[in-house]
Amino acid sequence: MQVGTTTVESNPNASYLDSRYFWIAYTGAVCFLHLMCSCVPSITATTGWLCTINVHNIGNFIVFHYLRGSPFGCSDQGENRQLTHWEQINHGKQWTNTRKFLIIFPCILFLMCQHYCDYSSDVLFQSIPSFLLQFIPKQPFMHAKRLFGINKY
Repeated sequence: MQVGTTTVESNPNASYLDSRYFWIAYTGAVCFLHLMCSCVPSITATTGWLCTINVHNIGNFIVFHYLRGSPFGCSDQGENRQLTHWEQINHGKQWTNTRKFLIIFPCILFLMCQHYCDYSSDVLFQSIPSFLLQFIPKQPFMHAKRLFGINKY
């Protein structure tokens, strides 16, 4: 909506995710998560990476693909209550810079996990399910789809 010379977003989900500062904070939060997962004395480096990638991917799925509606008390008049956070980003427009970042980041994290764990098949099989859980819903063919009636209402 246009008011005077400033643009007013009806949903703040689009505005804060577009910020490069969010991207830096997101990257920093994942680095901090990895630090916390790796700092426990009895945890190996492999377990630290698995903890990082699985916690990130499952959290990513819950926040972006499971929760619906607007997380902020905004004035969208309930327009977005049936949409997930991912579907609200940039008003559903595909392949924007924000969406590309949020698709590429988990891919890079997955590849880093595989590299630092010496491409172990055990690590691959333990990290693939959570990676696919958050990667597949981000694809354009999954926009506004509800599998098996989950999260439909």
